[in-house]
Amino acid sequence: MFDITHWLYLVAATPVRRPTTTLSLLRHIGGIGLVPLAILDASIVPTFGSLDLFTAYLSARTPAFWYYYALMSTIGAVIGAWLMYRLGKKMGEAWMEKKIGHKRFKRVGDAIHHRGFGAIFVSCIAPPPFPTSWFFVGAGAFAIGQKKFLAAVLSGRTLRYGLLTWVAARYGRHFLQVLRHPWHYVVISLIISASLIAGVYLFSGKLTGKAESATADQRG
Repeated sequence: MFDITHWLYLVAATPVRRPTTTLSLLRHIGGIGLVPLAILDASIVPTFGSLDLFTAYLSARTPAFWYYYALMSTIGAVIGAWLMYRLGKKMGEAWMEKKIGHKRFKRVGDAIHHRGFGAIFVSCIAPPPFPTSWFFVGAGAFAIGQKKFLAAVLSGRTLRYGLLTWVAARYGRHFLQVLRHPWHYVVISLIISASLIAGVYLFSGKLTGKAESATADQRG
């Protein structure tokens, strides 16, 4: 049964005693603490997958509110991505190339130019250490439309955190054991992520091919 007092605690709880670990701090703050963490996670500052870890941790501890934790992480992720998009738009391609080097800059640029929506979507579901934040910056630097960019980020992050929190809520204690020993399960994680990424790239590639064919027909 829904408990309004528990809900209020999750939204804005005040710790009774000073927490001694990051996890206990997050547990006391509740899901609202995922928003600033997600904003930071979308930036060029490395967070080493901490957002995924904490989002899953809270969902496993309080399964009834898995959708709430997914929502908070998604909101923060979209805000953070938009800030990086604006940064890229303001600083431009030259600044980005200087920061990440010509080779990585070219790879990001080629992916965004050829895949567009698909490239941003894939970057949102790919696991660390995928350079997601630089795809956000690149979308702004290469002048991808803001509506298309936000749609790709919103759909990608919703899928990512929706699945993550649902699995954590469903498997609870077993999933927390996975988080404590992630290297034991890294192969499975990479296989699943690679399959999703390949599927999106193939689908977006077909759409791009159809669009190019239609453009060529119109010119002909």
